[in-house]
Amino acid sequence: MRKILNFGLIAACSLTANAFAQDFCNTTTHSGESVEVSSNKVGTIGDVGYELWNEGGNGGSATFYSDGSLNCKMTGAKDYLCRTGLAFNSDKTHEEIGHMKADFKLVKSGLSGIDYSYIGIYGWTREPLVEWYIVDNTGSQYMPGDWVAQGSSAKNHGVFEIDGAQYTVYEGDRTSYSIDGDNKYFKQYFSVRKSKRDCGTIDITAHFKKWEELGMKMGKMHEAKILGEAGSTSGANAKGEYDFPYAKVYIEGAEPSSSSEEVVESSSSTESIKGIRPMTVGSNTSLVFDAQGKYLGSFEAADAESLNAAIKAKYNSGVYMVKQGRAVRSISVK
Repeated sequence: MRKILNFGLIAACSLTANAFAQDFCNTTTHSGESVEVSSNKVGTIGDVGYELWNEGGNGGSATFYSDGSLNCKMTGAKDYLCRTGLAFNSDKTHEEIGHMKADFKLVKSGLSGIDYSYIGIYGWTREPLVEWYIVDNTGSQYMPGDWVAQGSSAKNHGVFEIDGAQYTVYEGDRTSYSIDGDNKYFKQYFSVRKSKRDCGTIDITAHFKKWEELGMKMGKMHEAKILGEAGSTSGANAKGEYDFPYAKVYIEGAEPSSSSEEVVESSSSTESIKGIRPMTVGSNTSLVFDAQGKYLGSFEAADAESLNAAIKAKYNSGVYMVKQGRAVRSISVK
């Protein structure tokens, strides 16, 4: 149903703001820098990786923001997807990477002509080659059902409580487009939530563990991204908007990297991706979040007075949360 762009991805890490994001479901607006994309593209903005893909290269656009949020617009698509989150080197398992989670807030509007849709978390692994979904919502009338399990290994494993909710787990296989090229055989795994939700935290690793308990082997991580996908089986008819004013994929408890490696972009192969550097954090570096837990940026400041002045100059007065190393504190900027 989807074609994976055969461009090199840009590896990107998101900061771990879950501890600060207690009120993200109240978020109504995007923040940070933005880029609008109207053709098939993989890229980054700030420390966030993104991708837009339309079958045929038209039928929609997307706007991606440096805070991780995104807006997906379908103007008449056969198969459309936009996603943002983490990309990896396909050299580590999820156990080696750490506990992955995602926070999201979703607003849907103007939807029509959508026959199938997946809204949630999406990714791939290698060794084995697996395309996987965690579906928490949809743009169609009904959540995905047994039809998602295709191929010779098609199976409905049943309903399980995962991450505090009921999910149906499906397994299947296809020979189609993949991150390793066209006409490739790969496994497919799905966790489909019994009831839709528009906001919440998805414990990605909890799904991985359940799948593995069921014999659904995971490989080395290629990506884990928040996804908005929609398609029409009758032609380019999918229309509407998925707006994510809050979206963040992160590794729980991880600290920003102190590596000096630059982000590497490849125009030919995802295998050439090297180290990733979301941010170099020195002893005077402060990571600044708003009162709702949304990451705003970093500042180099030797003392509290200069930090307050820098925040006020860029973001005005208000209450902010500041993280330095493992220490977190709230400050009032007047």
